[in-house]
Formats: sequence, C-alpha cells, structure tokens
Amino acid sequence: MQFLRSSIQRGFTIIEILIAIVVLVLGITGILALFPTAINSGNQTVEDTYASAITQSVVDAVTVGLRESRYTWAVPSTGEVWTYFIFNHDGVLDAPPTKPEDLENATDSMWKKDYCVILPRSKVAGANSDRTQEPAFIFPVPNQNGSDEGTQDDQRNPLTKLAVRGHIDNLADKYRQFTTVEGSKALWISRVYPLGRYRNGTPGLPAGVAPGDVRLEYRGETLVNPASTVQPEAIAIDPYANYGFCFTLKRARVDSNGDGQVSPGPNALQPGNPPADNFSDNLYELRVMVFKNFNQGEANALAGSIGATGVAPVVPKTNVPIKSFVTLISL
Repeated sequence: MQFLRSSIQRGFTIIEILIAIVVLVLGITGILALFPTAINSGNQTVEDTYASAITQSVVDAVTVGLRESRYTWAVPSTGEVWTYFIFNHDGVLDAPPTKPEDLENATDSMWKKDYCVILPRSKVAGANSDRTQEPAFIFPVPNQNGSDEGTQDDQRNPLTKLAVRGHIDNLADKYRQFTTVEGSKALWISRVYPLGRYRNGTPGLPAGVAPGDVRLEYRGETLVNPASTVQPEAIAIDPYANYGFCFTLKRARVDSNGDGQVSPGPNALQPGNPPADNFSDNLYELRVMVFKNFNQGEANALAGSIGATGVAPVVPKTNVPIKSFVTLISL
C-alpha cells in the first residue's frame, strides 16, 4: 500500500511577527534619531561658512580702509590730531561721503556716519601702560536712546568729546557683559551692520524698494495679502541677508621693554620692577562679531530701557554673536 505524505506549510506565529515589528521599529527609530543631528550639523556648517567669509571680508575692508582711505583731523581748539578711515563694506547704509578728508564736514556730519571709523587713543597724554585708560570703540556706534540712528553726539562730536581725552568708551559698563536668555553672559550689542541691503544714495533703485530694504537678489516671491494695504516683505531665498556684524577697535599692547608686565597689577610699579609695556600708536586689536537674525527692534527697546531704568537687559539669543574673531591690524 502506498501512502501519500501531505506537505504542511508552516507560517509565522503572532509572537514572531511582534518580535519582527519591534526589531523593525527599533531600527527605524535609530535611523530617524540621526536626522536632527545631521540637520543641526548641516545648519552649523552653513553658519560657520557664512560667518567665516563675512569675518574675512570685514578684516579685509578694515585693512583696505587703513591703507587707501586713512585721514587725519586736528581739533581746532587744541591742535590734537585724530586718525580715522572710511569703512566701505556691505552693511554700511549711509550714503558715501562727499569730503572724506574733512571729519567736521557739515554736509555729511562724517563723525556721525557708520562709515567713519575713528581710531581710539589713550585717555591720558603721552605713553600709556594702564589698560583702564584705553577706550574700546565699537562700530556701528551703539544706540543711546533706543532709536535706529542712536544719539551719537555725546560719542563722536569732534568739537567736544574728541577734544577731551576723558571720552568715548563705547564699551562702558552698560555695553559690557549681561545675562542671556540661556543664563550665560554675552556682550551687549545694540546695533549691527545689516548685510544684503540697499545703501542710501544707491542710483536706480528698483520700483517698490527703498534704502535699507533687502536687495532683490536675496529675496523670493512676495506673499501678497489682498485684504491688507501693508504687504509683507519677500521671504529671503539666500541666508546672507539674515546676517549682520559689528567690530571693535582698541590699541594693542606692545613689548616695549621685555618685562611683559601688565598695569595695573600686583607687581606693577613696585620697587625693583621695570614699568609695564606701553600701548601702541600704530597697532590695534580688531574684534569682529557676526550675528544671525539680529533683532533690531528688541535691541532698540532694550537700549531705551537701560537709559530709562538703569536695569541690565536680558540679551535675546539672536543678539548674541555666533562667531567672534580677534586679530591685530597695523597702520
């Protein structure tokens, strides 16, 4: 007798299916967890690239300004000579000067303009080794009253403050370290040079745009709202226009006698110790700070509140530099 062997096909049990699903979910979860890290890494790379390029271009513009458009001006009442140069870089919105060789030119009021960079000097006459007597100038000139232009008469007026050596520390206490929203410390900056904007005096501006607006090459299509008479600005298609920068200048200390001391200090000017090194008349420390999405409205409000209440501001995240670079510039 011949028996027929039936073939039985065995399938997956519920337990096996559940185990497979769990393994699959764990694998997909691990892969998905990499996406935020990859996105953040990509964004940081883009930011670093833009910030590095902007920083280098600012250093180059300062170097060119010192070499190609540096001028001197003597205070009429004292004859004291001040050095300044014309800073020509994207982000300077003031119209170009008509008489760059004249700091007191009434037509331009050059000392008020953001393209006019006055080199800092010691607050005391003669050679100086005391760092407390060395002011740091910040550009653009910071707001004093919360307005976009700022009240700059008390900071740059050549007939008053520049004629007196006890003057103009743009990084005075109210512009120094304040708490950020994250609880850390940051330098309080109230104005920056915004990039990718039309400059005052630009000939042949396109229809519908004004000085200070984002240039057309960095803008996408405007989102039109038929129900409103005020139309929003076009969304930027190039992140360059989201960046801004500022920079500070102060005199650098040079090794004048080889002792390397810093004044004031515990050993400064003690018997048997040589005097501290002096600050240079032709070497400057340049610090460039780059920002992304700087909130000028928030900066204006905080600048006004400092003067009105004396309360230290909480610096918003967008007003904290994403990159800071320090180098030395010589005349």
